[in-house]
Amino acid sequence: MYKLFRKILTGLFKLLSIIRCLRSTIVQYVAFNPPEVGYLIRNRNEVIKTLTLSPLHEERSRTLDEPHSPLIQAKQPTRQSYQLTKEHLSIISPKIKYYNTLQSVEYKQQLRNPKNQYQYPSQEFNFISNELKAMEIDNNPGLPISSYVLESQSGNLIASIYIEFSDSEQIILYSHGNSTDIGLMFDTYVDIVMECKINLFSYDYSGYGQSTGYPTDINLLYDIESAYIFLIDQLQFEPRNIIIYGYSIGSGPSTNLASRHEVGGLIIHSGLSSGLRVIDPTIDHTSYNDIFPNLDYIVDVSAPVYLLHGGADSMINVVHAEQLAQKAKHLFSVWLVEHGGHGDIESQWKELYFKRLQRFTRNVYLTLFQIVKLHML
Repeated sequence: MYKLFRKILTGLFKLLSIIRCLRSTIVQYVAFNPPEVGYLIRNRNEVIKTLTLSPLHEERSRTLDEPHSPLIQAKQPTRQSYQLTKEHLSIISPKIKYYNTLQSVEYKQQLRNPKNQYQYPSQEFNFISNELKAMEIDNNPGLPISSYVLESQSGNLIASIYIEFSDSEQIILYSHGNSTDIGLMFDTYVDIVMECKINLFSYDYSGYGQSTGYPTDINLLYDIESAYIFLIDQLQFEPRNIIIYGYSIGSGPSTNLASRHEVGGLIIHSGLSSGLRVIDPTIDHTSYNDIFPNLDYIVDVSAPVYLLHGGADSMINVVHAEQLAQKAKHLFSVWLVEHGGHGDIESQWKELYFKRLQRFTRNVYLTLFQIVKLHML
């Protein structure tokens, strides 16, 4: 009976998806679930006054013509002011105590700034408490953090976060999962940077966090493209030093990007082989209107691929990782965590998670080093 229901559901989506505008609406409301905004991006060195946050649905519905969107203001390189709900905002969140107490690191290399700092001024990244207080992150020299506002090819403004470990030439471009944003992912990002001694850049999809617009599969492809271009053109990372990391639904834009551009490596964490296969894993052939057909994308990925997935994942069955592993032409390794769920591998198996992640990033670096050395002979 359940199998029949899955067949009917996938068939209904295919039928309704014939109408392009209807497909986008279905995808937006069925596939995506943005959380309540939990952070604020604002211009550095500005005097904070009290701020009234708009309802989440109003944030998502803003357009480029509306002047009161925080991101529209942040995009301007001139000094801006915001309306705040509290006058004194010096609270430090327990969530960021670990970051604020990190010891300073003496870097051998200079910190990276955008090539065009007028077009991409560095923004300050703050958390928002339940009392609508902006909780400032100390400007810790041991782990510099910046936020930038990118303009996606979709026309939406995309919020991003950059955590720098400047002694590394590598950077992880992280696409997060559903029901989260770069604020909620902050602790994970800091852990990755510190454990792997690597730079990390992440962004919020259209309609997520402080990013404008609406989330659709097409918009996500535009969003990650803009992030990738920013890393190369503005922060001036070499494409082969960029490691793409896609978690859950983030595996869609990540695998698509890696199939079309030069990258150092691809990590798929609890990823999907395609959207419709989440409903019915027995689908043989990818439908033309499927969402994130990673099973087709991964064939064209020329970089090494690292797959990790929970064997007890109840949201995206482990069979998706097995399907992707069979199609990947440059598979580095597959880690199937027997009792792992959808979002607990990095916490419940933390030591092994970082050990394997370090091994992959190190392998990407050594492989590149050997290639460069051969070219010099």
